[in-house]
Amino acid sequence: MKHSTRTALAMATVLIAGVALSGCSVEPTEELTVFASWAGDEEVAFKAVLKDFEERSGIPTRYQGHRDVSQVLQVAIERGRPPDVAVLPRVNDLQRYVNADQLVPLEGAVTTDPGAAPQLIKLAPKSGPAGAPDGHALTYAVSIATSLKSVIWYDTKQLEKAGQGPPTTWNELVGLSQRKIDDEQVRWCLGMSSQSVSGWPGTDWIEDILLHQSGPTFYEPWTRGDLAWNSPQVKAAWETWGSLLRVSAEGTARASLYTTFETAAKGLLPRPEASGSSASPPAEPAASDSRRCHLDHQGSFAISKYRPKPSAQPSPTASGSPALSLAFFPTPPIGPTGTSAFSEVSDDVAVMFRDPKDPERAKDSKGTERARKLMSYLASTQAQTEWREHTDGLAFSRRGEAPADQDGVLAAVAQRLRTGTLCWDGSDLMPAAMATAFERAVLVYLEAPERLDSLLLELEKIRTTVPRAEWLNLMCVPPA
Repeated sequence: MKHSTRTALAMATVLIAGVALSGCSVEPTEELTVFASWAGDEEVAFKAVLKDFEERSGIPTRYQGHRDVSQVLQVAIERGRPPDVAVLPRVNDLQRYVNADQLVPLEGAVTTDPGAAPQLIKLAPKSGPAGAPDGHALTYAVSIATSLKSVIWYDTKQLEKAGQGPPTTWNELVGLSQRKIDDEQVRWCLGMSSQSVSGWPGTDWIEDILLHQSGPTFYEPWTRGDLAWNSPQVKAAWETWGSLLRVSAEGTARASLYTTFETAAKGLLPRPEASGSSASPPAEPAASDSRRCHLDHQGSFAISKYRPKPSAQPSPTASGSPALSLAFFPTPPIGPTGTSAFSEVSDDVAVMFRDPKDPERAKDSKGTERARKLMSYLASTQAQTEWREHTDGLAFSRRGEAPADQDGVLAAVAQRLRTGTLCWDGSDLMPAAMATAFERAVLVYLEAPERLDSLLLELEKIRTTVPRAEWLNLMCVPPA
């Protein structure tokens, strides 16, 4: 669960104090500090990428990780000790940093690489009550890791038992969710709880439905704060989701409030079958034999939860239960909107902070140039290749490149990123106050769907109070 604000601030202060101490060296050849949210296997993989950069450039780096990136960065900025480079897991703070002139424009660093063009994020500072642009748009961020959303995962062998192929329309999806497999109602793998912040799996659903029900004509204005939360289009997205999950009739949706999305994903795994063999049980059993589920609306990052070794071929488990035959289908269009080519994506983006002691330092400043080299490397094909090798192929990019021998499921994800129209995750674009309220509203809705009208009114009031200058305006983009 999410840390309390007091705990987060305390941990942030300790972390930034460590960064400050390391900066007391008299010799100005100290390491570049790189801050991100990755931990565990993700941290190991990213450190391997940084090591490759060090070997290529001779520039040392030091990684600092913390789940609450936004809070820690705020403390670091206030103390005058921001990192050289930070990787943001969601982009909603970007506009605020640009408005405050806290980021270094990247013109000349990564913009000379034509292959990096789909990864570049250009913004202009905003000011005033209307949030009008205040200057030219410049490149301030680089997407270095992309997760495909707008997809639904399933076990092909299980779907065959339902006597239906992957749905291509919303009505087919609704029909599938009302069928039975092995005398069980088809279940959604629902988990709304998360260590960092709960509710975001539900916001992914609402955003995805709005995009595929009403199209970018309404989705884009909504993400930039120009469409009311109680508009017919937004309300219809919530109601469509509630109808699919049957939130008013079943307890599954409420149970998801206390289930992590990782635990829910494991419900997609096959059940261990009883046998007379003394073989050990599978390493990754289903979370509960009563929680077997069949469909999971989750981003491509969840593949590691279904299949920790994605490069391995499916094989029988030790208990004799068949292994997961993983596949996905895109979120179907809802109505005659022609939205089948649209996909939501979330991105981890790298930014370079200014030195608050010398915000106007020249381009040939040693620290600035070293950080620019790191930014250029993180956006490169070399970095993406290194990342893929250390994540069993699970690192994806907007560059539109993928190895020819990639695993079938991973190749399908890469193909979707290359050929579809990509739209930013809606709540990732919203100012933090708006995104947090959205996440909380999802949890309340699943507990009490009859409160939908009041929830949307509360969200609308928050939309009108968030300063216009804090809203991002990043449009859906065609394939690379």
